[in-house]
Amino acid sequence: MVNKLIHFIKVSITVYIFYMFLYALWYFLHVMDFANLRLENEWAGSLMFLPHGARVLMVCFFRYYSVPALYLAEITGPSYVNHDAYMVTYVNGYSIAALGCILAVVASVEIVKWSRAAEGKFSLFKPVNFKNYKFLFLVIVISSLLSGIVCNSIISILNNNMTIDVFVILRFMIGDFLGSITVLVTMWIIFSTLAETRLVISPND
Repeated sequence: MVNKLIHFIKVSITVYIFYMFLYALWYFLHVMDFANLRLENEWAGSLMFLPHGARVLMVCFFRYYSVPALYLAEITGPSYVNHDAYMVTYVNGYSIAALGCILAVVASVEIVKWSRAAEGKFSLFKPVNFKNYKFLFLVIVISSLLSGIVCNSIISILNNNMTIDVFVILRFMIGDFLGSITVLVTMWIIFSTLAETRLVISPND
């Protein structure tokens, strides 16, 4: 029992810090808007939402242990970084929509496991192989679709003054997908480099 509690605390701290780092990085890039893609005063979503990568990786690697810390990061991230970010102050039910996004990832993991499209336990510390990344890629694709639909459905139900159309949902889906792929590729490069330089030892060595 004590070991499980310690493990839960360690996972929660790791998940929270990782998510907040990606949220802060995404917000900086979002504000700078290097590609001139940000839409002012619109609930339209980002074309590269990096925090969705944290949702996917943390749920895939830590399973249900990660959910409480992910949710805490979701609802405190905007307040710590910038309370007006993502129009949080003007959107009713943001916290419910955030939970919906996390549960969309959990559901995606279960769908992939149930379908047996990919098997095995997954870790970035293991050698890169098709099985690991097939699982992660499928979860990213499914969770991006579900998250875009669930999040905007909740927001549209609770906010009569907001227009949620196909463009908004599609933008959310693309943003979650590209953001997750960017995080995944970046993590793969980092850990592959560390493994090659022996700074990280592979379990198979």
